[in-house]
Amino acid sequence: MTNIAATRRGVPYAIAAASILAVVVLPFVSSSYVIDVATTIITFAVLGLGLNIVVGYAGLLDLGYAAFFAIGAYTTALLETLGHQPFWVTLPFSILFAAISGIIIGYPTLRLRSDYLAIVTLGFGEITRIVATNLGITGGPNGIYGIASPTFFGHALASPRAVYELGLGFLAVVLVFTSRLTRTRLGRAWISIREDETAAEAIGIPTLKVKMLAYVMGAVVGGFGGSFFAARFGAIDPTSFTYLQSVTILIIVVLGGMGSTPGVMLGAAIVAGLPEALRFLQLWREFVFAIGLVVLMLVRPQGMWPAPLRRRVTLPPLAAEDESLVPIAVEPGTSDVLLEVDGLSRNFGGVRAVNGVRFGIRRGEILSIIGPNGAGKTTVFNCLTGVIRPTSGRISWLGSSIVGLAPHRVVGLGLSRTFQGVRLFANMTVYENVLVGMEPRYRTSIPAAVLGLHAASEEDRRHLLSCRRLLRFVGLEERAGERAGDLPYGDQRRLEIARALASEPRLLLLDEPAAGMNPTEKRDLMGLIRRIRDGGITVVLIEHDMMLVMGVSDRIIVMDHGEVIAEGTPAEVQRNDRVIDAYLGDDEQETDGELRQEELSAWDS
Repeated sequence: MTNIAATRRGVPYAIAAASILAVVVLPFVSSSYVIDVATTIITFAVLGLGLNIVVGYAGLLDLGYAAFFAIGAYTTALLETLGHQPFWVTLPFSILFAAISGIIIGYPTLRLRSDYLAIVTLGFGEITRIVATNLGITGGPNGIYGIASPTFFGHALASPRAVYELGLGFLAVVLVFTSRLTRTRLGRAWISIREDETAAEAIGIPTLKVKMLAYVMGAVVGGFGGSFFAARFGAIDPTSFTYLQSVTILIIVVLGGMGSTPGVMLGAAIVAGLPEALRFLQLWREFVFAIGLVVLMLVRPQGMWPAPLRRRVTLPPLAAEDESLVPIAVEPGTSDVLLEVDGLSRNFGGVRAVNGVRFGIRRGEILSIIGPNGAGKTTVFNCLTGVIRPTSGRISWLGSSIVGLAPHRVVGLGLSRTFQGVRLFANMTVYENVLVGMEPRYRTSIPAAVLGLHAASEEDRRHLLSCRRLLRFVGLEERAGERAGDLPYGDQRRLEIARALASEPRLLLLDEPAAGMNPTEKRDLMGLIRRIRDGGITVVLIEHDMMLVMGVSDRIIVMDHGEVIAEGTPAEVQRNDRVIDAYLGDDEQETDGELRQEELSAWDS
């Protein structure tokens, strides 16, 4: 079995080696026509790798990607023909103008999602083409001619073979750039947004900034590819940058496998090369090609070469003193109250979900918020963490207001949370889920990470060490390389807690962590919550399981119909008549209270 597994792992490497050999040998054994087709495949591969950042990793549907392709091509063309600049001088400007265009169109539109974003990007692509068609400086519908071929150490790169080799150089640069980029924490952040944008923001990912980086990085690659396109043909016109071109590049990404670099290469070979291979069918070739695409997508809906799960990881060994959470130091003279809520209200239309709630959270306690369904507990959590903005009231963290802060900023201050329903990044591994939660702790820049500088590598090592510590803390160390969505339900709950702890919070908010757990898992959860508190982290808990609540809580707040109706120790809450009425109803036939108290005795079990 081991030999079979090793053989299977070696197949991709064998395919990659054979492909590289074929690419290198091709210009020496093929005709000019075949070399031209291969150069077209390279061009589409470059553009596909750029769009793969936007669509495959970040999950942003872009239907106007050809606009950046056009901006890069026209920049090179104009600087060469009007500015009389050599190709290599125009290249940085093509990249720069494409990046600026990405910022200009991305900043106001990336707050949109799904179909709305697709429509805006489609409009941007068409506006770019129309401007190029109607602007005099761009040559109008006739385009720009007379673009000089690039030179390399005095040799003009004009022959099909020279242009092919130049394209290979461009492709190699893009491959290295995108591979390095997507293997950093930015790549993990993009995937987390694609999986669940709300959860990503709530665990500390600045989603707007991260999406903007994806859009700009994709634009940079598009502009880079546009420069090569202009240099290859020596002439450009608006018909090369239509909506159909954007769709073709999108087909390459989807057909190959979103987020898969080898998939994009394979998709480019199929989309750009197969129609040429079918020329012998003459008028039928487009029909056969279209039918082939439909069949491929039905047979392989995940793509021809799906992105592999990063199962293999080497986590640094732990020293004996590293096997528990690092206690959080309390600064001398600081207040015992971490968070204070005063007059918190939240309306949804004409419904008041939370009404004038007041309470404080003291350092080092386990506080439970309980109440019937619809009492407003989760709404309070959402207000505290910035997921929704309160209608009125004050929320103070260590004396400063946090009302109106984005969720990722709240996490950065030291508040972290889990969700009522498990919201893991199911298609990422266990350890990647935890690493994504460490985003607020990163201090090195993205360029440093892409370049592999020592500071970034050392920070990655420390975070991998912390990741292992957290996984051991919650009992998931042995499952670090497994897909998060494949874990049993109880393990998913524990992984979500580990991810929330990854930002090193001072306050951890757990929203019904025991929901769906069996009795054994609940007892283990109680021990885990106590160990979290012993590690110096304050815990606030929403829970319906009274055995768990009464077993771990130092203090309990009871809510009903959006208001706080009781507060105190577990024993005090059990004796409170308003709490008994909220849970069991006010039955006039049970007036002595003893029967109701007996019914609540299970809270002590």
